[in-house]
Amino acid sequence: MREKIWNGILSHIHPLGGLEKAVLIDARPGYSKFSIVIPPESINIYGVVHGGFLFTLCDTAAGMATYAYEISNSTQQANINFIKGATLEDHKLYVECHAVHKGRSTVVNQVEVTTETGKLVAVGTYTMFLLKPID
Repeated sequence: MREKIWNGILSHIHPLGGLEKAVLIDARPGYSKFSIVIPPESINIYGVVHGGFLFTLCDTAAGMATYAYEISNSTQQANINFIKGATLEDHKLYVECHAVHKGRSTVVNQVEVTTETGKLVAVGTYTMFLLKPID
């Protein structure tokens, strides 16, 4: 393999971080919303927010909205569609989750990630498995 290609492959491995900088805006049973200033650590080698970081933001929002039912939970299934890339120039992302179904053992959530200007970045569906009531 050419050295340039090998080095390009290696450049895909870098720390992803910054989730701890999220600011909770609202949370109640079946709903959560938070914002996050796009951390430089979330940018991939192509200059946009890494898909794995976006996935984690959505998963976190789904977990929060489900936890607000006072039930511990775990992600059972998840799907995300990346719509448009977000860059550091977009400055801030908003992550908003709405439960669309709550059953005896699962909650299905729809999550959207948007920029400050309302640009849709990603849409996800996250099914959370309900574990046990929180004391």
